[in-house]
Amino acid sequence: MRRVILAVTGTIAGLVALLGFRSHVPSAAPAATAGGSGTSTGTSTGTSTGTAGTPASPLPAGARSVDGNVANTVYGPVQVQVVVQDQKITGVKILEQPSSTANDLQIGQFAFPKLISETLAAQDAKIDAVSGASYTSAGYISSLQSALDHGL
Repeated sequence: MRRVILAVTGTIAGLVALLGFRSHVPSAAPAATAGGSGTSTGTSTGTSTGTAGTPASPLPAGARSVDGNVANTVYGPVQVQVVVQDQKITGVKILEQPSSTANDLQIGQFAFPKLISETLAAQDAKIDAVSGASYTSAGYISSLQSALDHGL
């Protein structure tokens, strides 16, 4: 009988602790940046194409930017813009990303800088997905490949 009482009490205490847990939710969606060769790259916080309110930065002489196709993922669209100069990827910018929840923004903030740095290192779309961001990574790689198909 004592074991039953202890088990029930322990279960109730565990449920109270679990239900009282508050996860961290960022108050604002910070922009993630990464890039190379002086080309600025970043993450837009909305799902609209482009970076609203930000003028387009001029490209270096001989460089061109190519937008990839929008890749629709389970969590929302992903679209990238690739800056190419002399057949070399010099920068990647996130034009669209999943942003319907705070978790989507956190995943993007975590995953996109890693994906961008891998892209700049590999100079190709054959890069590894980021663990914990499988769908977002697949959308990024798909959009990146379509941009490279049009731009290289």
